[in-house]
Amino acid sequence: MNQLKNFVSDNFKSLVIIFAFLVTMYAQHTANTAHIAELTSRCATLEAKIQDQYEKIDAIKLDKAVFEATMTQFTQMRGDLQEMRADIKELLKNRR
Repeated sequence: MNQLKNFVSDNFKSLVIIFAFLVTMYAQHTANTAHIAELTSRCATLEAKIQDQYEKIDAIKLDKAVFEATMTQFTQMRGDLQEMRADIKELLKNRR
Protein backbone atom coordinates (compact mmCIF):
# COMPACT_ATOMS: atom_id res chain seq x y z
CA MET A 1 0.00 0.00 0.00
CA ASN A 2 2.92 2.27 0.76
CA GLN A 3 4.33 1.65 -2.73
CA LEU A 4 1.03 2.76 -4.31
CA LYS A 5 1.03 6.01 -2.32
CA ASN A 6 4.63 6.65 -3.33
CA PHE A 7 3.87 5.87 -6.98
CA VAL A 8 0.84 8.21 -6.99
CA SER A 9 2.70 11.01 -5.22
CA ASP A 10 5.74 10.66 -7.49
CA ASN A 11 3.70 10.50 -10.71
CA PHE A 12 0.67 12.65 -9.77
CA LYS A 13 1.20 15.13 -12.60
CA SER A 14 1.50 12.39 -15.23
CA LEU A 15 -1.53 10.53 -13.86
CA VAL A 16 -3.66 13.70 -13.96
CA ILE A 17 -2.56 14.36 -17.57
CA ILE A 18 -3.41 10.78 -18.61
CA PHE A 19 -6.78 10.93 -16.82
CA ALA A 20 -7.59 14.30 -18.44
CA PHE A 21 -6.58 12.90 -21.84
CA LEU A 22 -8.88 9.88 -21.41
CA VAL A 23 -11.80 12.07 -20.31
CA THR A 24 -11.24 14.37 -23.30
CA MET A 25 -11.11 11.39 -25.68
CA TYR A 26 -14.38 10.07 -24.26
CA ALA A 27 -16.03 13.50 -24.59
CA GLN A 28 -14.88 13.78 -28.20
CA HIS A 29 -16.12 10.27 -28.93
CA THR A 30 -19.54 11.09 -27.47
CA ALA A 31 -19.75 14.38 -29.39
CA ASN A 32 -18.67 12.73 -32.65
CA THR A 33 -21.19 9.92 -32.20
CA ALA A 34 -23.99 12.47 -31.71
CA HIS A 35 -22.79 14.45 -34.74
CA ILE A 36 -22.71 11.31 -36.89
CA ALA A 37 -26.27 10.46 -35.83
CA GLU A 38 -27.41 13.98 -36.74
CA LEU A 39 -25.70 13.81 -40.13
CA THR A 40 -27.23 10.40 -40.79
CA SER A 41 -30.74 11.73 -40.15
CA ARG A 42 -30.05 14.78 -42.34
CA CYS A 43 -28.79 12.52 -45.10
CA ALA A 44 -31.93 10.40 -44.91
CA THR A 45 -34.08 13.53 -45.10
CA LEU A 46 -32.15 14.81 -48.12
CA GLU A 47 -32.39 11.44 -49.86
CA ALA A 48 -36.17 11.49 -49.34
CA LYS A 49 -36.34 15.00 -50.81
CA ILE A 50 -34.20 13.97 -53.78
CA GLN A 51 -36.44 10.96 -54.42
CA ASP A 52 -39.50 13.24 -54.27
CA GLN A 53 -37.87 15.58 -56.81
CA TYR A 54 -37.13 12.65 -59.13
CA GLU A 55 -40.77 11.60 -58.91
CA LYS A 56 -41.88 15.14 -59.76
CA ILE A 57 -39.50 15.22 -62.73
CA ASP A 58 -40.90 11.90 -63.95
CA ALA A 59 -44.43 13.29 -63.63
CA ILE A 60 -43.42 16.37 -65.62
CA LYS A 61 -41.90 14.15 -68.32
CA LEU A 62 -45.14 12.17 -68.47
CA ASP A 63 -47.20 15.38 -68.66
CA LYS A 64 -44.94 16.60 -71.48
CA ALA A 65 -45.37 13.35 -73.39
CA VAL A 66 -49.15 13.52 -72.97
CA PHE A 67 -49.15 17.16 -74.11
CA GLU A 68 -47.07 16.32 -77.19
CA ALA A 69 -49.38 13.42 -78.08
CA THR A 70 -52.42 15.67 -77.65
CA MET A 71 -50.90 18.38 -79.81
CA THR A 72 -50.13 15.79 -82.50
CA GLN A 73 -53.73 14.63 -82.41
CA PHE A 74 -54.98 18.23 -82.61
CA THR A 75 -52.74 18.85 -85.61
CA GLN A 76 -54.10 15.76 -87.31
CA MET A 77 -57.69 16.77 -86.46
CA ARG A 78 -57.04 20.27 -87.77
CA GLY A 79 -55.77 18.86 -91.04
CA ASP A 80 -58.80 16.55 -91.27
CA LEU A 81 -61.18 19.45 -90.57
CA GLN A 82 -59.52 21.60 -93.25
CA GLU A 83 -59.81 18.72 -95.69
CA MET A 84 -63.48 18.18 -94.78
CA ARG A 85 -64.14 21.92 -95.14
CA ALA A 86 -62.55 21.95 -98.57
CA ASP A 87 -64.61 18.90 -99.55
CA ILE A 88 -67.82 20.53 -98.34
CA LYS A 89 -67.02 23.74 -100.25
CA GLU A 90 -66.35 21.68 -103.36
CA LEU A 91 -69.63 19.80 -102.95
CA LEU A 92 -71.53 23.05 -102.47
CA LYS A 93 -69.90 24.56 -105.57
CA ASN A 94 -70.83 21.50 -107.64
CA ARG A 95 -74.39 21.56 -106.38
CA ARG A 96 -75.09 25.09 -107.61
